Amino acid sequence: MFRIYRNLKISRKMTAVFLVICFVAVSLSAIIISYAVMRNSNRRTEVLAREVNAQVTLGVENFIRSCRGLMLAVLVDSDTLSSMIRDNASMTDQAENRIQINKLLFRLIKMQPALVHARILLKNGQSFQTGVTGEMANLPALAEKGWMRQIWEDTETFSVVPMHEAEYTNRPGHTAVITAVQKLYGPSRQVSGAVFLDFEGGSLVNLGDEMLLQENLHGIRVAIESRDHHLIYDSSLTKPESWDEDGLIRFELPDRQRFLIQSQTLSDSGITVHTIYPKATLFLQMWDLILVTALAADTCVVLSLIAAALFSRSFTRPIEQLQDAILKVENGQYVPVEGTFNQDEFGVLIRHYNRMVEQMDHLIRQVYEKDLQKKDAQLAALQTQINPHMMFNTLESIRMKAVIAGNRDVAEMTNLLGRMFRMTLENVNERHTIQNELDYVRSFLRLQNLRFRTENTLDIEVEEQLLSVPCPVILFQPLVENSLSHGSRGPDVPLHISITGQRCADSRLIRFQVTDDGAGMDPDQLMHVADQLESIRCGRFSMESAENGGRQHIGLQNIAKRLHLQYGEDAYMEIVYSNETGTEIAFCFPVRDGESRQQEK
Repeated sequence: MFRIYRNLKISRKMTAVFLVICFVAVSLSAIIISYAVMRNSNRRTEVLAREVNAQVTLGVENFIRSCRGLMLAVLVDSDTLSSMIRDNASMTDQAENRIQINKLLFRLIKMQPALVHARILLKNGQSFQTGVTGEMANLPALAEKGWMRQIWEDTETFSVVPMHEAEYTNRPGHTAVITAVQKLYGPSRQVSGAVFLDFEGGSLVNLGDEMLLQENLHGIRVAIESRDHHLIYDSSLTKPESWDEDGLIRFELPDRQRFLIQSQTLSDSGITVHTIYPKATLFLQMWDLILVTALAADTCVVLSLIAAALFSRSFTRPIEQLQDAILKVENGQYVPVEGTFNQDEFGVLIRHYNRMVEQMDHLIRQVYEKDLQKKDAQLAALQTQINPHMMFNTLESIRMKAVIAGNRDVAEMTNLLGRMFRMTLENVNERHTIQNELDYVRSFLRLQNLRFRTENTLDIEVEEQLLSVPCPVILFQPLVENSLSHGSRGPDVPLHISITGQRCADSRLIRFQVTDDGAGMDPDQLMHVADQLESIRCGRFSMESAENGGRQHIGLQNIAKRLHLQYGEDAYMEIVYSNETGTEIAFCFPVRDGESRQQEK
């Protein structure tokens, strides 16, 4: 994988890294947010379950309190019921009391809309009952119920019979009811009977509209069980189907691994209220949250991909342009990158690259021109080497004939000319030194004196350790020739020429001065020649033999060019002065490391 990544283009690397960072960041954020939301949802669910449980518990307590208050206030304290309990009441009184008690029961039903049947059973066998639709209970069948027997055996004054089927009445449909029982006590504090009030199963719990909405939305189930674990109320039970032999429904608490359960028990009645929340609903909410988070994460990744593509494009476009330009450089095309660039690092890099390419192109052109110049110089040198031995033999023959004829001047001139030719044409690849050049210029001046019958003089003051320094061929002769040609004041006025040489303060350089006491140059000519020498020193020159001045002072330009070609910017030539008192030309060039050590030895 790393190898594949390493071989990718930088734009794809940037996109991949950007996507990985974005995906990791979005994923971590989504996980953290999902975890926080789920924890918050669990806490809210627990709080909601506790609120529902507390409200249901309060409703059950209010129901029991209202039932007990209703029974005690209306029935137990009634003088009519007390007289019925006494055995010494007359038949007329008993009939009248029965009518009064039935009225009381009917009034109870009117006071409680959820009350479907009310009855009073006395130990002496008397019974009173009425229903909301006039139905009557089958008392013998009722007496056979196990929970009925439990009521008489129980010591509790008030109790709530769990949900049971009211098949002991002749009401159609046998509605499932909850029965509240209040025992009656006679003068001797013994149980003399009990009041039974049958309520509809849903009347025990009265949730508000908002709580009902939360119950429906979150699937909260409310269940109420009795002390003996029978079902009193269940919000999820629409129609009871599985009754036990006593007509009750056994209640079992669901698995706490699958449900979130909040429970609260009423201490006085033993009734327990359970609020049950299915964890599957939480899981569904969690999956909904995960789906929404995944959708949001995918959207972020897609947007990040687009942003990464745009960013990498703006980031890599200058690099691609620079890469294309570098490929052109490899093919020999020194073309700068075109366009407008920003002020960022890439813009600065491309601008520097453009300047570098321009400089490289300029330098390559200079090197190319210098190579051409070297080749032309080598060609010219080769041309001068054509059959040199034939020329030397011819000159020697002329000298011998001049000697035989007794013309010593001609013989000496021929001898000097032959020596000069041998210095320049023979063994051109051998090491040529300052000493050779000085011998050459002495021969040249002697030859010119004999030729023109002049008495020009030459003084040489060169440090001895410089005589063995290698140098270009024909270094001093053009300068001496210029002095003779342009500085002469006439054939009768001898010209004095001096050559001096010494090391500069920088021991790598040696400096030579060629001075004469001739006529000098006029100011315009001096300025023109000085500009030409400065151009050559800066590397701006061509191979043309003369520019704007014919062949005048071509020797100076020739030496300056050859010094620059061989030694570079370290070598130069300058005119120190040129006036009516004479002219001084100076030039410098460096001594190579190997040559310097050889001189020291």
